[in-house]
Amino acid sequence: MKRKSNLKGYTWKTFLLEIIMLLLCCIIVLPFYYLVISIFKTPREMGLNPLGLPESLYLENFKNAWAQIHFVRAFFNTLLITFSTLIVVILFGSMSAYAVARRKSRFYKLVMLYFLLGFMVPFQTTMVPLYQQMQRFHLINKLYGLIVLSTGSCVFAFFMYQGFINTVPYELEESAIIDGAGPLRVFFQITFPLLKPITVTMTIFHVMGTWNDFVTPFLFLHTRNNATLMLEMYRGVGEFQSDWPLMMTTMVLIMAPLVIFYIFAQRYIIDGLTNGAVKG
Repeated sequence: MKRKSNLKGYTWKTFLLEIIMLLLCCIIVLPFYYLVISIFKTPREMGLNPLGLPESLYLENFKNAWAQIHFVRAFFNTLLITFSTLIVVILFGSMSAYAVARRKSRFYKLVMLYFLLGFMVPFQTTMVPLYQQMQRFHLINKLYGLIVLSTGSCVFAFFMYQGFINTVPYELEESAIIDGAGPLRVFFQITFPLLKPITVTMTIFHVMGTWNDFVTPFLFLHTRNNATLMLEMYRGVGEFQSDWPLMMTTMVLIMAPLVIFYIFAQRYIIDGLTNGAVKG
């Protein structure tokens, strides 16, 4: 009887919605399926049967991709840029947000407005003056130059932290101040540990954005010794012909560390955002 009642509520509208959802699911899954089967094919097999399963596991693509993209050097360049800028962004973004959130004067409101105006300017409109400035300070084709440039993400971190700090009870800081703690000690021992959810969320956003960044390294890094993983993948595109199975394999090698990182950290994204929205 229970099964009969469930079938009674199954209408044509529900059936159509399920068909639409299945079609959308197929559209989303198809690129991943195409990527996985392509890395085990030869260029000839991929051209003859793009969506078919490989006749045999052709593993030479991994060997050729590893040798072609100078993976180890590019990996450590990308790792250095990503985590060096991450430390600066987390540290300065949180400290500046704390200073503005705990001060209610008109001056600090103007500071926040200044950051907001800068945050609203698209990066594409500032590429030419940025290049001129980097050239003036001899930071072109330098890893530390790109690190300095990438710390501009502090503005995004500032707004992420500023909204979250407003939800932290100020009474906790007052107790530490009464006990004689200074501003830095209050921030690092009382406030910053409570910002763990948004810190993890900001870490995930920054790592994924910097690791996948192509435009900035393409503009400011010119030699292969300083190349990032994305630049190495771009160099695999030929002028007249491209080895697409090799390109797909290169893409898998580049994205594998980021996918592993995201699998272990994804649950913190929702926790960080929802905690910041619900608190208070």
